[in-house]
Amino acid sequence: MHTANHDMSGEQVFQFSTSASLERLTGHKASNLEALLKLIKECADSSIFYHTFSAFRKLREIHVPYANGFAMWISRDLNEEALAEKLAAIDLREYNTIATLRSRIVETIETYRTERSEAFQKKAHTPFYLLDVMRIAYLTDKFAYDLKSFRELLDTISIDSVYFHFIESRLYTQLESDDFSTWIEESLNLEALAAEIRRIDITVYTLDELREKISEIIDEYMAQAPS
Repeated sequence: MHTANHDMSGEQVFQFSTSASLERLTGHKASNLEALLKLIKECADSSIFYHTFSAFRKLREIHVPYANGFAMWISRDLNEEALAEKLAAIDLREYNTIATLRSRIVETIETYRTERSEAFQKKAHTPFYLLDVMRIAYLTDKFAYDLKSFRELLDTISIDSVYFHFIESRLYTQLESDDFSTWIEESLNLEALAAEIRRIDITVYTLDELREKISEIIDEYMAQAPS
């Protein structure tokens, strides 16, 4: 999500946004996979967001095996690595609504139940505590007018802003793409550059590394572009 202001030439200006969150316990918990599945089916969208998008934001930075709250618990407290891997493999870039993401998680767990029904009666070492989160997105005072100014600002924006525009904003825009590549393609008409940025695998990088990768791609493009 970014504002699409227009400059004097008619081109769209990119205004950077960022987000903050406040998490809380819901009072609900699960001690086995059957109970977890019920929670996932019935909980608020904000809880699904917390244990997927918010978990990715926090867990990816500390290099834990799974940047997914459900997968982490299933691995650590139930030792069901196969299911943990399946859930962790869900690519958040493919989902621009919580409803579709929730359906994919439910389908993954239910399929596992047909393959390993005995796993659903296993009691966890410690319960899974369901949390939810209140998200607040807000605009910053940073504006990009062209690729050069965008590249310069990329070094100055917060990691929260990188995360918001590259991952979280899909839920606001309902687009299957990040804000950065969308603006570069639609406002700057740089389709090849946008496509290269869009192809970045977010599961490979921390957010700092993601920023560096985007910067590297833009730097290479600007070095090769005609003056």
